[in-house]
Amino acid sequence: MDEAAIPRLEALSRDYSETPRRILFVLGSGDRAGAEVFRRLAPLPHTSIDPQHLEELAAGTRRSLPLSTPMQMVPEIVRSLSQANVAIYQVLLLSNEQHDP
Repeated sequence: MDEAAIPRLEALSRDYSETPRRILFVLGSGDRAGAEVFRRLAPLPHTSIDPQHLEELAAGTRRSLPLSTPMQMVPEIVRSLSQANVAIYQVLLLSNEQHDP
């Protein structure tokens, strides 16, 4: 990441809109605890997660999970994963530039 991207990313921390953003979570391992956190989030408004990816995560054959959710949900997801003792190695914004503020 270049230094010029930092202000744009900081601006996203103030995004309290319901605009879904593509986010990638990379976890220490695929397991049921992590999958359960994401399963609880899947029915929320403006959030979408591929059910096949959830099953692969629960089965331990997947360690990363792309999803669409509002930016304001990212800290809640991180908190929930941490409380479930799931290691988080990376959270990456995948959104297209045209959708970013």
